[in-house]
Amino acid sequence: MEQLNKKLLKNIKILYVEDEKNISEQVKYFFDRYVKEFHIANNGEEGLELFDKVNPDVVITDIQMPKMNGLDMIKQLRRKDLPVIITTAYSDAEYFLKAIELKVDKFVIKPINLIELVNDVQSVVLENHLKNEIFEKDTLLEIVDKNVLISITDTNGVILDVSEAFCNLTGYSKSELIGKTHNILRHDTTGDELYQELWNEITLGKSFNGEVKNKNKNGDTYWTKLTITPVKIEGKIQKYIAIRHDITNKKILETLAIKDDLTKIYNRRYFNKIINKEIRRVKREDNTLSLLCIDIDHFKKYNDTFGHQQGDEILISIANSLKSSLLRRSTDYLFRIGGEEFSMIFSGLSIEESLDFANNIVKNIESLELKHKDNSNVTISAGLVVQSSQYLEDERILYKYADDALYEAKEKGRNQVILSEHSK
Repeated sequence: MEQLNKKLLKNIKILYVEDEKNISEQVKYFFDRYVKEFHIANNGEEGLELFDKVNPDVVITDIQMPKMNGLDMIKQLRRKDLPVIITTAYSDAEYFLKAIELKVDKFVIKPINLIELVNDVQSVVLENHLKNEIFEKDTLLEIVDKNVLISITDTNGVILDVSEAFCNLTGYSKSELIGKTHNILRHDTTGDELYQELWNEITLGKSFNGEVKNKNKNGDTYWTKLTITPVKIEGKIQKYIAIRHDITNKKILETLAIKDDLTKIYNRRYFNKIINKEIRRVKREDNTLSLLCIDIDHFKKYNDTFGHQQGDEILISIANSLKSSLLRRSTDYLFRIGGEEFSMIFSGLSIEESLDFANNIVKNIESLELKHKDNSNVTISAGLVVQSSQYLEDERILYKYADDALYEAKEKGRNQVILSEHSK
């Protein structure tokens, strides 16, 4: 938990928009101990009216409310640079995806942890109002050190200084960080491309902006929105200053929106996004794209025999097996499309290589020896289409080819892969 700065908080005015009275009263009772003014509105329409009257420093709003929801209210706020904190439930997936597009500063998952919410308010105010004249310079520098994630490096990326807040986030002390590079924080899954782009920008004297996945001293993952600014003296770069914003909660919410709740693999919503992206990438790189549609054979019969709970266990087991079969490249994807249907997208393999890969997947599922009532093994059927870049049209046609091949696999007896005749 960050150290609360009471001098900062006592100068803040907050507008809180929440339609559940018991929640808003509880939050107000807690915040009244810390902030200058705390105003409550019951919906987005009231929030807009009250906004013009009280001119708040921060807006905290629920998403789902009657009359006008929180997102529609945010769109109409007169001050677009105002810090906004969204409160949301896990079931609000469609809403918080829209909130991300509106560049909301923080997401707080209900039930609300009031101490964390106070820290979030303090954080967004600092990041948006560092130049506020209500603070003396020395006090401001102290506040920045304790609350803003800053690191300073030389032109080779060696760390010269870090803020106390940055140490708290990473779990390292200043002495452990100074003299090292940021590789000490690099996550194992972060590719070289990001860092190449970063250095290409800043060595040209440009600022770099991006979202970066890191790990702290304990090995835990965290995400930051990173801005690196070159510091020049007489036109020559002397050092780099990096300022970060902790977006770990936002990334957790994004993951919830694109992952299937049961199997923890990607869902149909993300499939629709990725397949378009992959078609464009493969066309640019003049490569091949493979789409594999998979269905669990006789799954309805299994559910009717053993019940939905046991059926869910089968779905999880098969999803885990499919995941372990992936080629483990950043361009390989596995999705649960719905019910007992899965899909894989991968690239760079020939028709023969893709077919071998798909056949191995079918064999792997049968070898799990998940049993039906008649003691036969649970199996899958699959339809595969592989196309070179010059033949790719759009996602609907590609999916139809793979789905038609899947249907043919079922018609021909299941537990097999059928290659689409449109593979070329």
